[in-house]
Amino acid sequence: MHSLVYRSVADTAFILPEIYSMLSKAKEYNSEHQITGCLLYHNSSFLQLLEGEEQEVHQLFDKISKDARHHNVTIIQEEAREKRLFERWSMAFHDYGQNGMSAHLKMQQIDSFVTNSKVFTVKNGLVLPFFSNAKEILFSN
Repeated sequence: MHSLVYRSVADTAFILPEIYSMLSKAKEYNSEHQITGCLLYHNSSFLQLLEGEEQEVHQLFDKISKDARHHNVTIIQEEAREKRLFERWSMAFHDYGQNGMSAHLKMQQIDSFVTNSKVFTVKNGLVLPFFSNAKEILFSN
């Protein structure tokens, strides 16, 4: 099992309906390739955790990194693991959008998100980098 966390910035032309369309296709692809994970989106920033067999994760990330709909694709953390953090989610998605959601509500959603995954029941080095980046994305202008 392998996990990879990356961050990127959406192109200005990559609008929310297209993101939902991409997500629908991604869920199908991920299901076929036994890839799970989560994707956060806020203020044109993406943060994604992918997990699955190492070759599958790298093939998908290669495809993602070449997608012209986003740029500044940066790997934050990568590691081998024994268990999945998001075993039942082909791709969990949270759109924090431009909705002016209060910091308190954002943190409640993150708490719910964490509770529904196994992030704190499995020893891993992904939790801190992932949630540090999530906090930075969610609470930046």
